[in-house]
Amino acid sequence: MTDAEFRDWLEAEVAGGRMTRGQRDDLLDQKRHFDMHRGEIERLFQLQVVGYVGGSREVDATVQELLARLKRSHPGRMVYFEPVGSGPSLHPPRCCR
Repeated sequence: MTDAEFRDWLEAEVAGGRMTRGQRDDLLDQKRHFDMHRGEIERLFQLQVVGYVGGSREVDATVQELLARLKRSHPGRMVYFEPVGSGPSLHPPRCCR
């Protein structure tokens, strides 16, 4: 998914009432942090899942582990994450609630 497709998807989520504008903005901010450090992330965290929440980088072995941990530490926050080393892909965000 390209950046433009991701933004379009977020807009559709907001328009459909499945996400607030604040959640969208929060998620875009977390993606901005990821993109700003993408080169370093790809160098250091191969075959791991890297996410950003509240401007903080979080790393785990699996999506499930990452989201379970962040649900406890950042309840209700949007998490932008991507698996690293499995090809260029964006995964829909998950909200830790």
